[in-house]
Amino acid sequence: MARRQQKPRKQARTRRKSASRFNVQVIKAVLRPVAVLSLLALVGVAGWQSYRWLTLPTTLPVQHVELRGELRRVDMDRLEQYVNSAVKGGFFSTDLEHVRSGLEALPWVYGASLRRIWPDRLIIEIEEQRPIAKWGDKGLLNHYGDVFEATLDSADQTLARINGEDGREKALISDFIEAESLLHPLDLRLVGLREDARRDQRLFLNNGIELALGRKNRQARLVRFVSVYPQTLAPVLAGISVLDLRYANGFAVRWKQNDKAAKLTKTVDDRV
Repeated sequence: MARRQQKPRKQARTRRKSASRFNVQVIKAVLRPVAVLSLLALVGVAGWQSYRWLTLPTTLPVQHVELRGELRRVDMDRLEQYVNSAVKGGFFSTDLEHVRSGLEALPWVYGASLRRIWPDRLIIEIEEQRPIAKWGDKGLLNHYGDVFEATLDSADQTLARINGEDGREKALISDFIEAESLLHPLDLRLVGLREDARRDQRLFLNNGIELALGRKNRQARLVRFVSVYPQTLAPVLAGISVLDLRYANGFAVRWKQNDKAAKLTKTVDDRV
């Protein structure tokens, strides 16, 4: 009979062991995310403290600033004065975007890029404005077709003048540069380009001749002018006032001596 009574005791001990193992598993399941969250919190606090330390102006101060770029018109004294006042922080705390926007607000500065070099060096590259032409009476045009304002020196007073409607700057500077490249081999230079509201273009050359290009096929018409210029036009250049290139197969000439139009080449009456 004694042996039969031992069986329930074993079952009770088994149940207690199972309950103990269950409790331990529950405790581990509860403590595991708590430990993970605590670790993440410690890492976060340490990271925040490290960030605050790195962004202090006194941490790794910028010791060397190098200016790069082909600068002819930028006021170097004003540029260096701004850099000295703007670059005050440390290697990480210096606001490069703020410094860049301030640089690009200076006269004759088109663009600026900044680069950190570990541990205490800052490189600033400046792209200077390159004026291609005057834009009406409003300012200057660079080679990107952007309008900017700056004071010209005596050497820049001979810049060509482009006149057109607002919003046509990029298209007109592109036309201007293309025309200049075609005329350059003939030792001709553009002193003006004018486009009216109908987008009818006229070019003005340094020899006093005006070229009427019209609205369509302007490049083809200018190429035709270039091709006949040396043999046909150069000998009578001094007497020409206006060349009207708005013909499909030729051009018309207005002479300086009178307003009578004379045809140097056979034309058809289809001016556009």
